[in-house]
Amino acid sequence: MIRGFLSDVLAKWKRFRWQGLVKVWAVFMAIALVLLVESLGVHYGVTRFDITYLDRNKAIPAANAIAGEKATNLLVVDSSQEGVSDAEAMLDQILLDMKVPTTTVDVADENAEFPALTHYSTIVVAMPNLDRLGEHVLQIMQWAKKGGGVMFAMTPEKTGYLDVIGPQIGIESSAYEYVVTEGITPSKDFMLGGGQTYTVSNPFKSSLSVSLNDRAQVKAVSSNGRTPLIWSAFVNSGSAVVCNIGIYGKVFRGFYASAFSLLGSATAYPVINGAAFYLDDFPSPIPSGNGKYIKRDYNMSIAEFYSQVWWPDLVRLAERYGIRFTGVMIENYGDDTKDDPVRQTDGAQFEYYGGLLLRQNGEIGYHGYNHQPLALPNTDYGKEYAYAQWPNRKAIVDSLNELIAFQKDVLPAATSSVYVPPSNILSQEGRKIIGEDVSQIRAIASTYMPSDSSLTYVQEFGVAADGVVEAPRIVSGGMVGDMYMRLAAVSELNMHYVSTHFMHPDDLLDEDRGAKEGWKKYYQGLENYLDWLESSAPSIRMRTGTECAAAIQRFSGLTVSMETSDDSWDLKLGNLTDQGWLMFRANNGTPGRVRGGSLTKLTGNLYLLKATSATVHIERKTGGEA
Repeated sequence: MIRGFLSDVLAKWKRFRWQGLVKVWAVFMAIALVLLVESLGVHYGVTRFDITYLDRNKAIPAANAIAGEKATNLLVVDSSQEGVSDAEAMLDQILLDMKVPTTTVDVADENAEFPALTHYSTIVVAMPNLDRLGEHVLQIMQWAKKGGGVMFAMTPEKTGYLDVIGPQIGIESSAYEYVVTEGITPSKDFMLGGGQTYTVSNPFKSSLSVSLNDRAQVKAVSSNGRTPLIWSAFVNSGSAVVCNIGIYGKVFRGFYASAFSLLGSATAYPVINGAAFYLDDFPSPIPSGNGKYIKRDYNMSIAEFYSQVWWPDLVRLAERYGIRFTGVMIENYGDDTKDDPVRQTDGAQFEYYGGLLLRQNGEIGYHGYNHQPLALPNTDYGKEYAYAQWPNRKAIVDSLNELIAFQKDVLPAATSSVYVPPSNILSQEGRKIIGEDVSQIRAIASTYMPSDSSLTYVQEFGVAADGVVEAPRIVSGGMVGDMYMRLAAVSELNMHYVSTHFMHPDDLLDEDRGAKEGWKKYYQGLENYLDWLESSAPSIRMRTGTECAAAIQRFSGLTVSMETSDDSWDLKLGNLTDQGWLMFRANNGTPGRVRGGSLTKLTGNLYLLKATSATVHIERKTGGEA
């Protein structure tokens, strides 16, 4: 019966004289449907993640990962000397992240026993006045001559013991005066981003005036080219490294980590290998009306500018550099924290912009039900912010659950896991609530660099005790003329091989964030940063927030130990899951064939190691720097 009906319809269709027009009409309808779907931002799929989270119980905090391992490094400090506490805190974090098991001895402690040096392969000395070490200075140098590696991490003072060991560590002569370090220029074959000068904020007389002998191999100099800031030297069978920077803030960690990697015949340390780009407050309710400088430059409303200029420009950048943006959603901009959350009724703009983001294989995370930080009444904003507090724990949980439910309603294909605190503010109570009550949030992306505000949630890269991934953002905005952020960026490329950046759609509404200069200049600054990143780290993986957090999980737990022979370097990796990434510097010898992984040359004798096995064998050929 059905077959007969279909045959009858087919016969009538063949006799229909206007079938050509019907075909044309059908094509136009199909095109119109495609355009309609595109305009609604609906034709997207689930974000395709190249790397996914480990189970919470398999993600290991760095301190737990190296706990109990035999110390291979000795950190020698003198807490009675000025500046040592800052240097020690910086070095502690560097050595933890590099997974270097370390024993610390404080010579200011009269009860401390100076350990036997034969137990260690490296020693880091963190004190400016070496006379406090007394005869131990000479013991350290004798130990280095037999194959050890010693790093003098703090700008030395001109003292008797410095004069004694100076020729051995590359110093021809030194003065009693210090010079201002306005910027640092690492050599091109020493660090990623090398060959360029990076300006120091608030410079002061931090570096000792020295001249070096032929033993010294200079790795970084001051911006004027006259003051050596990092150098290494042969010490018979061993090596010495001197850091003459004299600044011990977080922004310089990568320089000290790179200096430490000059010790020994080779050094390997875990890294993240990821670059993430965040769009805060996106998608979110779009401001109505006009922006002063948007109207000036484009004669458009804010909404028109976002859809016709801002987003198309970001798509061009994404296509050119391989970026996959992570937008973090705000449901509304109200300040009501006391009543039950009210569902946003206008979901169209969220569907449209969220759909565009997902179509780009980007990701959508969480920024807030509204733009009020997760803080209880005991948080005092003072005159810094006009934010409201949440009355209790339940109100915070309800607000986050409402955001999660709303996002699932308007963008059912979105898979979200990353939370960005509004204005990078997150109270201790709010942080605890996330870990205990909101399992949908797997990672927090606040800020990496210190802030003048005590309210800012400043993070380290790693896994917290509650299993939440700490995945901070390092730099932001167009970075036009901001030398501090560029210094931070190069430091973190070499410390963690990571780049995390964020910007806001409404930056062009705020003079403090570049509105007056205009989008064109902002865009050029962002483009300049991306050009720099691409040339400095061409092999870095462009990732979403979730993927970067998953990479941080692997980095956090990964440990490494190495045995060296005349013809090989053999690495043993702890807590390796599917793959691990490490910086590998070959100081004495050249890498050849690799088993259990692969090497990519980055610059000079610095390589990126992709490890696929818990044991990695690297052939060692003769030659190379010591």
